Amino acid sequence: MLSQAGVPFTERDLAREPLSEAEIRTLPRGRPASTLYSRRGRQNKLLGLDPDRMTDDEMIAAMAHEPRLIRRPTLLVDDELLPGLSRSQLAVIVREGHKITS
Repeated sequence: MLSQAGVPFTERDLAREPLSEAEIRTLPRGRPASTLYSRRGRQNKLLGLDPDRMTDDEMIAAMAHEPRLIRRPTLLVDDELLPGLSRSQLAVIVREGHKITS
């Protein structure tokens, strides 16, 4: 959607270049790690994880180990973290012409 709209962005393929724990810690900007964590992701069941019983540190370690636990799409827009945007939310960002890093 972004490239079709001609919105410049930087993309990172987390399967090829996973985020480190240190990088994940910088993303929420004071919010809990659960902001980024995909609670409904199939990986939780496969890995035997219960997000409701995990601490922020445990979530961060899990996301660093298994990038599919990070909500998608996760964008940094004008230096604000926006995890798990819907298509309609993304469309608003595109219309408004924000600087996007994903």
